[in-house]
Amino acid sequence: MGLKLDDSAPATLNYQAIGKILNGKQLPNPRQLASLALWLSREGSVEGQTDEDSQNFLQQLLELCEAAHRQHLGLDEDPDYPEKRDSDAKSDRVVQASDSSPEERYILGCMLQSKDALADVVEILRVEDFASESHRKIYVALLGLYANGVDLTIENVGNQLSDAEPIFSDVGIANYLSSLIAEAQDLRKACEFAELVADRGAVRRISALGKKITDMAEVAAVDDTPDVDALISLVENEVFSVMDDNSPMGGFSLEATLGEVEALGSGASLVGVPSGFHDFDTLNSGFRPGELVIVGGASSMGKSTLALDFIRHCSIARSQTSLFLSLQMSREEITMRMLSAEARVALHHMRSGSMTDDDWTRLARAMPSVAEAPVYMVDDPNYSLDDLMRACKRLHAFKGLSLVVIDSIDLLNIDRPDDPRGHEINFSAVAQELRKMARELSLPVVAFYQIGRLPERYSYQRPEIRDIPGSLESVADIVILLHREDAYEKESPRAGEADLIIGKNRNGPTATITVAFMGHYSRFISMSGV
Repeated sequence: MGLKLDDSAPATLNYQAIGKILNGKQLPNPRQLASLALWLSREGSVEGQTDEDSQNFLQQLLELCEAAHRQHLGLDEDPDYPEKRDSDAKSDRVVQASDSSPEERYILGCMLQSKDALADVVEILRVEDFASESHRKIYVALLGLYANGVDLTIENVGNQLSDAEPIFSDVGIANYLSSLIAEAQDLRKACEFAELVADRGAVRRISALGKKITDMAEVAAVDDTPDVDALISLVENEVFSVMDDNSPMGGFSLEATLGEVEALGSGASLVGVPSGFHDFDTLNSGFRPGELVIVGGASSMGKSTLALDFIRHCSIARSQTSLFLSLQMSREEITMRMLSAEARVALHHMRSGSMTDDDWTRLARAMPSVAEAPVYMVDDPNYSLDDLMRACKRLHAFKGLSLVVIDSIDLLNIDRPDDPRGHEINFSAVAQELRKMARELSLPVVAFYQIGRLPERYSYQRPEIRDIPGSLESVADIVILLHREDAYEKESPRAGEADLIIGKNRNGPTATITVAFMGHYSRFISMSGV
């Protein structure tokens, strides 16, 4: 504001600062007032040289500053003004916009006085959270100045708001900003009021959403052939857009990244969802949030068994919510396989009704954990990609969905126009939508794909990354190829073993992980770290 704290500063500079105070254009902080009082005392402008005299003069200067500010705002003289200002911010003595709230005004007043308050508020409030148009414009102006490193003075903010002059025509921009500063006495309340304003903003958005849904339903009601599925999809998208909890400003996610690195370094926990296979979890830290994993394998390799293993380790072993989409098995068969794997009861014993007493005992012990597992299953062969997207969003919003497993991606329906390249286009569209969903919901999506019978050029019919369609491989973060030699050669020395060939890993190394296949129990098990 022009006040110089250096004793050697020319006297004219401090006289100019006093003039600004008396004109009410700028308000000094306590430190500047103390310095000014002492400077005036040393200059002989104040009678007496004692500390008590300086303190008395400081009090007089504070009162002078207050009176000048009130006069600048056009306020009538009132000996009780300070008390009324603190206790009744709604008084018509203070310049206010007709559509504003005291909390919004208080927040902006704090931001005008402190960059720390601005930094705290910006983590909580979005522009649309403000009910007042004038306050939204002030908030945007403050953010712009702050981002460019410009001082948050009344003059600078006023320049940013020059195009909004008609909104403040009754009181003037400078007067309005000054009134905001005068009302904000405790900067610590900025965050408290910001949370309140943010909540009110969410309520307004929900109210507007209700009206929008009503309008859409009324339009559909008069349609001769209303498309209910399309209406439901639109409504769900609108609801999830309101529920989205993205912060108003973004940047490097340093805290989350350092937390992940620390967790990996300590070995205390996985970053992703555990696969149940020690070597893979060590290599990739489980299935990471936001990843699309493609698992390919020829017929009879045990792809459905492996898919259920991923589900079991997520939801039964870790009690994390999962969604299993099976386009090949019924819900009863899925349940039977999971019970066989968990209880270690031979699947053919369960199917043939030849279970022993020991089998029944093991099954009884396993049933509670299977029944309580947060697994959601879909066995509709006509299930479409759009159906899947809606189900995942609902489960993510209300149940905390952690993993999606699809068996298998080549059977998932998607509506696309007829095209000679239709099969390839479908794969590309499905893969891109699944990866987009994985990123948006921050969860791993594991999709299985059936490779056709491999040609004789392969040694032991071993699959390679080129056996996965390019439209899938290019989009996937991880590609795993499932292979068992004994599926082709019954007398193979590797009977009972299976390879998880990690042919692509966007975020880590590739490798071949050997696991054990226990087909009679419908499960794969890790061969190391257990």
